[in-house]
Amino acid sequence: MSSPDAFERIVTSLQEAALGHADWPEAGCLLSEVSRTRGGGLAFFTGHTRADLELFHAQVCLRGQVREDLLLSYFEDYFPQDERILRIPQLPHGQLVETGDLYTDREKKTSRAYNEALRDVEGQNGLHVRLDGPEQSDILWVLCDSTERGGWGADQVELIKRLLPHVRQYVIVRSALAEAGALGASLGELLESTRFGLIQLNRDGGIVAANDRARKLLREGDRLKDERGFLWIRVRTENAELSRLLDCALPPFGTPGAAGSMMFGRSSSRGPLILHISPVGERQPYCQARRVAVLVLVLDPATPAPVDPALVAVVLGLTPTESRLAVALAAGHTVRDIALSTGRTEQTVRWHMKQIFRKQGISRQVDLVRRVLKLGGVPESRG
Repeated sequence: MSSPDAFERIVTSLQEAALGHADWPEAGCLLSEVSRTRGGGLAFFTGHTRADLELFHAQVCLRGQVREDLLLSYFEDYFPQDERILRIPQLPHGQLVETGDLYTDREKKTSRAYNEALRDVEGQNGLHVRLDGPEQSDILWVLCDSTERGGWGADQVELIKRLLPHVRQYVIVRSALAEAGALGASLGELLESTRFGLIQLNRDGGIVAANDRARKLLREGDRLKDERGFLWIRVRTENAELSRLLDCALPPFGTPGAAGSMMFGRSSSRGPLILHISPVGERQPYCQARRVAVLVLVLDPATPAPVDPALVAVVLGLTPTESRLAVALAAGHTVRDIALSTGRTEQTVRWHMKQIFRKQGISRQVDLVRRVLKLGGVPESRG
């Protein structure tokens, strides 16, 4: 596979995985193949200490296989003592850092994480890169050792750098859909959603369809409007940015489109809106007659979640992620349901559950459910 073909293939795979119509394992393993590494990991989190860590997504691929066992083993056995954890959030955005540079010379001799966990995933000579995520979050892409005979080559590093904005956009769009509870939804389900606006555009950038929320925003015309069948923002500089993003998402045939995001203000006091612009790959099963070339998600950061877990968080002393998980469990959702709807792996969800059990001094899910139901945040089942 030539380098241009490989690059286009992974960009398309990331875009499809972001919209939930392809599995992350496929995209993650393809990332390793294209970047010519033995494997890699991707994590999306907030917090700069172990105590306030909020893990939203974590996945490890090694030699073409998803290894949830290695991920779980790392969090249980190595994470509490891993010396690099406090250094990763301090890394500059987009800078490739050799794994060895995250440990001191002494730590390379004594660290269990470096000498055992990284050895097991062939990552002692790998690379780390931190990217700025949405709302002061962090994205970490860990690349295991290079498969090239001479180590990291200049063309290999350049390819990885070109992939960085696509990896970042994958996480941003996926997390936005997860927050809206729409991850993996079909096109019809997305059009029915009331949590965000969805606008479909054709190859010319013309509006094909929009859901009710998007149509309401376009009718109001508060900065964003339908101008003769095309999206338009009243402020000139913001409209220029919108045009640039659409041009990137709708390049000439044969060139992969690039996803992008922007924020723009409203003339009212309701706060800004966020646009996520995602090309629709040719393999998308819902693209009937291939009329739809781009999906535009319009998000209002001030929109409350369907179920507010704030009371659970305050009373039980849980983090926002933990409280949302507790409410979902009390509402009858399974670990698999929660993993699918939030974009996490089942192992990641179980890890969060263990943190909740530890804080609550309990060992059974039923005990957690009872505590949540007593707060009145979720109706108690009588069945």
